[in-house]
Amino acid sequence: MSALTLLTYLAVLIYIITMISKVLRIKNMPIHMRWELYPVPHEKGRAHYGGSKLEEYEWWTKEHPKDHINEIKEMGSEIIALKAVWEHNKPLWIGTFPFHIGLYMLAANMALLVLAGILIIYGSSIEATAGGLEAVLYYGIYYIALIAAILGAFGSMRLMFSRIVDMGLRNHSSMSHYFNIILIGSMCVTLLFWIFADANFVSNIAGFYAGLISFGAIPELPTVAYWHIGSTLFFVAYLPFTHMTHMVLKYFSYHSVRWEDEDIKPDSKKGRQLADQLNYKVSWSAKHIDSDGSKSWGDVVSKLPEDM
Repeated sequence: MSALTLLTYLAVLIYIITMISKVLRIKNMPIHMRWELYPVPHEKGRAHYGGSKLEEYEWWTKEHPKDHINEIKEMGSEIIALKAVWEHNKPLWIGTFPFHIGLYMLAANMALLVLAGILIIYGSSIEATAGGLEAVLYYGIYYIALIAAILGAFGSMRLMFSRIVDMGLRNHSSMSHYFNIILIGSMCVTLLFWIFADANFVSNIAGFYAGLISFGAIPELPTVAYWHIGSTLFFVAYLPFTHMTHMVLKYFSYHSVRWEDEDIKPDSKKGRQLADQLNYKVSWSAKHIDSDGSKSWGDVVSKLPEDM
């Protein structure tokens, strides 16, 4: 087993363990304060005009079916089209849209490469002349990799330009922002070089995946391939420790904060959690909170506004 194979397993293992740990830590945090802003996409029959179940008399006594289709559509427009960026910062969208689409395509290509690797293990050859599924995989892997690399490289350059030129972005950019863009850009540029420098690009990268899946040997690769694989493995292991985990953690900000509108009954799980949280001591010093360091949140929120 080669050192590159071992490094690949290690990078994937670090990614999986760290991401699971991070998700569980976020999931087990105290309940976040809900936004209570409407429209909520799953409001059946009301989301299109900004309405909510609160319009109904004694709404808490009734069942309110959710429109999951509209919720999925809203999620899709944000995840795929980056709707919020388009609406609020179109110059940034010019870079971030191809940047994200390039990453999505690279992730999709990994699924095709896993399938290609399995077929190679069972004796197939991923070649343009093979015909059938093998030929479909060959062209799919090649053109998805090519387009993804071009989009990712362009998006990285454009995002770097935006963060340097736009003072609003520059003032809120740390060194990690610039490093992340350079790292992902290097992944895409080295992939482009590999595609153009290696006439056997598809068979070599599919053979690499076959070796990983079978715990066997990997093919001899050109130097630029090792640069691409090395930068990709570093990215995989490094990603869970960065703010780029928003790709997973956005679920919590949307479903537990922005769109969370479940009725909270005292005997429910959330009701019991909130009761526990009301016993937390308040350390805020703001005058309107009126805490002396010994009061609980229950004490604070039970006071009438005129008493504050």
